[in-house]
Amino acid sequence: MAKPVSTLKSTFSSAESPRRESHTLSEILQELLRTDRLHALAVSANGFAFDPRSGQSFTVNQTGIDTVELLLAGGSLETTVESLSTRYDVPADVVLGGVEVFIRQLSRYLS
Repeated sequence: MAKPVSTLKSTFSSAESPRRESHTLSEILQELLRTDRLHALAVSANGFAFDPRSGQSFTVNQTGIDTVELLLAGGSLETTVESLSTRYDVPADVVLGGVEVFIRQLSRYLS
């Protein structure tokens, strides 16, 4: 008998990158920076992103562009969230949630 779709998705996600699912946001970000994966990512002003290592391309919105630029400028996770919170007039906890989703998704694209 076939498994329910939600179970298959859950199984696929954990099999795809079990290590990353258990890592904290800071650990994932440090890995992206330490391995130069984030530095190698080319992001144009209109959000076209290209990973020269894998040849994959994708698009990011303006907050994604801003997040990548702030992190590449040497910003810590905390200062990046604070800057985005001020820039977009959104509470820091809301920004942190969005940044976490973005970094985790970006990590999957760059792996």
